[in-house]
Amino acid sequence: MVKRAIKNSGLSGGESNIINENGKRLNDLDNKEGIKRIKTKSLYRQPTANELNRLQETENLFNSNLFRLQIEEILQEVKIKDKTVNRIKEWFSDFKTHLLSIPEDETEYDLSEKSFAKQLNVKLPISKEHNKTKVMFKFYKFTDVEIVGSYPLGCSINSKLIVDLQIAVPAETYTKNDSINYKYHKKRAAYIAYIASYLTQTDIIEELKYSFLNGCETKPSIDIKPSGKLGNHLAMRLNLVCDAEAYKLHRFSPTRNNLRESWLYSTENQENVSEIGPPTPYYNSSVMCDLTASYNQDFLKEILMNSENLKQAVVLLKIWIKQHDLQVSGYVISMLIAYLVQSKRINNIMSSYQIVRNVWIALKSSEWDSKGISLNKDQKTPSIEEFHQHFPIVFVDKTGYYNICWQMCKGTYCALKRESALAIEILDNGKINGFIPLFMTPATDLLQFDNILRFDSFPEVKENVLSRVPKQTRMNYGLDHLSLVTDTLYNLISKGLSNRVDLIQEIVEANFSWPVKTTLEKAKKEGYKENLMFGFILNENSMNIVDRGPPANRPEAEEFREFWGDKSELRRFQDGSITEACVWQEGPVLPQILQYLLLQKYGVPAARLRHVGGELAALDAEGEPGPRTRAVLAAFDGLRAQLRELGQLPLDVTAVHGISPVFSYCEPFPAAAGRGLRRGDVTLLADGGAYTPVNRAVLELTYSGKWPGDLEAFRCLKAAFHLQIAERLKKQYSLPTQAYDSHVDVLKNGLVFRLQIAHPKEITLLRRQVEGGVVKFKESAESVELERETVALPRLRGALHGLQRRHPGFGATARLLRRWLASHLLAPHFAPELCALLAAAATQRAGGARAGAERAALLRALRLLADTDWPRDVLLLDLGDGLAEEEMADIERRLRAQSPRPSMCVWAAGADAGAGPPGAVLRRARGLARAALQHVRAGGDVLEVFVPSLRGYDALVRLRARGWRRGGAGAAEAADGEGFIPVVEFDPVQKYLDELRSAYDDFAVFFYDEYGGDVIAVLWKPDIDEPREFQTLNANALMPVTINGETKYKVNIEAILEDFRILGEGLVIEVSQPTE
Repeated sequence: MVKRAIKNSGLSGGESNIINENGKRLNDLDNKEGIKRIKTKSLYRQPTANELNRLQETENLFNSNLFRLQIEEILQEVKIKDKTVNRIKEWFSDFKTHLLSIPEDETEYDLSEKSFAKQLNVKLPISKEHNKTKVMFKFYKFTDVEIVGSYPLGCSINSKLIVDLQIAVPAETYTKNDSINYKYHKKRAAYIAYIASYLTQTDIIEELKYSFLNGCETKPSIDIKPSGKLGNHLAMRLNLVCDAEAYKLHRFSPTRNNLRESWLYSTENQENVSEIGPPTPYYNSSVMCDLTASYNQDFLKEILMNSENLKQAVVLLKIWIKQHDLQVSGYVISMLIAYLVQSKRINNIMSSYQIVRNVWIALKSSEWDSKGISLNKDQKTPSIEEFHQHFPIVFVDKTGYYNICWQMCKGTYCALKRESALAIEILDNGKINGFIPLFMTPATDLLQFDNILRFDSFPEVKENVLSRVPKQTRMNYGLDHLSLVTDTLYNLISKGLSNRVDLIQEIVEANFSWPVKTTLEKAKKEGYKENLMFGFILNENSMNIVDRGPPANRPEAEEFREFWGDKSELRRFQDGSITEACVWQEGPVLPQILQYLLLQKYGVPAARLRHVGGELAALDAEGEPGPRTRAVLAAFDGLRAQLRELGQLPLDVTAVHGISPVFSYCEPFPAAAGRGLRRGDVTLLADGGAYTPVNRAVLELTYSGKWPGDLEAFRCLKAAFHLQIAERLKKQYSLPTQAYDSHVDVLKNGLVFRLQIAHPKEITLLRRQVEGGVVKFKESAESVELERETVALPRLRGALHGLQRRHPGFGATARLLRRWLASHLLAPHFAPELCALLAAAATQRAGGARAGAERAALLRALRLLADTDWPRDVLLLDLGDGLAEEEMADIERRLRAQSPRPSMCVWAAGADAGAGPPGAVLRRARGLARAALQHVRAGGDVLEVFVPSLRGYDALVRLRARGWRRGGAGAAEAADGEGFIPVVEFDPVQKYLDELRSAYDDFAVFFYDEYGGDVIAVLWKPDIDEPREFQTLNANALMPVTINGETKYKVNIEAILEDFRILGEGLVIEVSQPTE
């Protein structure tokens, strides 16, 4: 048999290894260094059955192979380590042994006396309001301690892990009458204190505190920090539940009353009170959750325990809820998955991705606020309609008596539905990797909501609400005042704002724990802070100044007048109808409505309210971008029609495209209509006059093959067209015009438009080069710039204009981002198109941008700028939703492969956004964006992020304040001179900057706020201090120095600074170098 030589990819230098007739490798004497060989045979073998099955599963069960890999990676990342699991087992064994050693106690205690707490040496975790009723307590020892919740089910995540421990209180502890007037809760608190007193005697616990279970003040629990290393990774929470035999469940059905009015409103002990008041479903649920806890835990265990995919789905949903800051417990999510399994909408054969997707679809289409769901199929239990009469959200457990969502506000449920709908949209969008926004991007209230309502002194607001709330509502909530205030204010605000918002979500901040040896009242005085906020997502009706009510002759009109009070009035509308209406002032309407309602209904003064979200509206309105942009577009539409109707031209105008930022609502200071000053044949510039911009547009002519093939001849012919277009506009429409070789300036409605003929042949001629008699076509800087102006920009401006029509808040986002960059002197280094595309990307990722939500939109754009890994990532935008996934993938591959790679790779509408800013400028912009976000999250004023920092610059050029800055009020008006084109684009500071860059670009980088800055910041380039060789071509600004006996040349910084002052004479106040 012939011996074959097989190349081994693991060896270098092309060495080969010989195998013998038996297929075995000969002794490898030359591999003494132990080089690891790769079995090349395995690289080309056929896939195994397992690999084929995995590929088939990925295709059928997951969004993509990448999505599957990311899911597996995050599940592995959040999995609790085996070492931690073993430590938990060991600690829990000791903990259980210690608790079960508690001796029996036959003593009966009077809980209205202080002797019980003194004997235990710990305090009872209840407020003094529970002292109204005399309760006798006897400790009946429990039989077991269990680990419950997500940990034993395998659904926990290792981030801030809390392991739930549970003790079932024996039924003998409670009597029949303990169900009323918080007797049950008081005995439960005494039982917890009794256990806490024994837990203070063991050394396996480092710290022991009380806390409120799910924020309910009447349901305390014990927070335990284990001693040793285990306490650094997790905490334990000990909760008490009630033996199911203690009470019949129907005793706490939604229609039953278990809290007496005389007890709640009395300050003295009330015994043997027999009156029955209105239903108290909220109070009943606080007891019912203890009675049904063990039953529901066993039900969950039956559903989830043997299904790994279901458990993984629970983990993924818990990560999603945490990242999107939804105030929904993992218990509700687990029960929802159990419900979907029971109703056969999901099963354990599905992948975790399919289960999560089906859960989102179920939530998106759910109606728990009107058509609740139930895990119980027994007809003898209370009906769903009965639950809906007393709870805003209904999800009934397996027993049929307990509403799992009894503490869920409707705003939380609406937010859950909305986020589920957005998640489905992200999954269905194959053009993006949905894993990142769904599971990896944390959301904050400042980025989630367009507007936020805060209370400066919430305790006072709370007292105002409690003093005016109806007795029946107060009876339902009992002593849980925070939930009462939250739901009451939510109902008021949602009714008042009605169709102005898409979402109102309450944000409750009331996490509190205190030492077991401290009373609740004392702990509240020392460090308890509860707060309430409301977040709003606006819609297109948010700025309406009229709330139109029902007709005056309808019964609903009386209800409308009762709700709005003096604000309601009869008005006649253009359609002839006469209805009740509320009229508000121009400007942000939401603050007006909230201030009026809270003052009218609950006596909360406007000074106690703080509205977050509209602070940037005034800043954006400085340049009057709305009315001015609409005026420009109206004038442009008229000019476009006139151009297309021009006669006696060799070629007709077929299309006119605007390319200035104003045509996509992205210009912070659009041009204002005005008239130029004129003396004789000379156009004058008024001293201190405003900067007058031009609105640029490109013209397309009908096709002709007679354009010359020589570049100079082509441009001469184009100049002739400019002259003829100017002449025809003047003769045919009496428009003032001025023709130039490269463009035509036209005055229309007091606005100057600069028109330029675009033809693809000019780009081709600019690419044409002759080398050695051979014609070659290569890109040049001039051809790239012309193609950008005449091909890419028209397409991009059209796409951005369409985005503005769909999302009215996009323009404000782009303008504010441009203003923010300019305020930090960075705008000249970021092209206007790049700013617009960053704003567009932030708008698309947020699901749109609403008018009146400028603050949130800007912060989203800053987070995009700060968090994107620009050296590696590519930002692709499909503004018109017209690209297929394959096209997007091909574009991304092409952009990643380009060389040299721009500092910011952004692509949209068939073109990229250019080279981007220099690397150092981009790093500073990202650093400033992070600092701005941090400042706002810490509660700082958002307007302060527009204040520039001049630290770190090498020189500062102070300028005189003059009226021609771009932030001016528009072109100057004059009594005479009508019909003349004013001086346009005259900015002395920009001219001065152009001179500085032309002369000193090799030595420095210049920064300036083009919208009204009074300083030019200078940063020397890194090689400014290095010695240089003397050459005639670059001898500028050099001075001789002696180094090691040799004459070298260094940059004369002092002379350059003096040149700055001389060149800017009359404009520059001083040139200084910071001392730091």
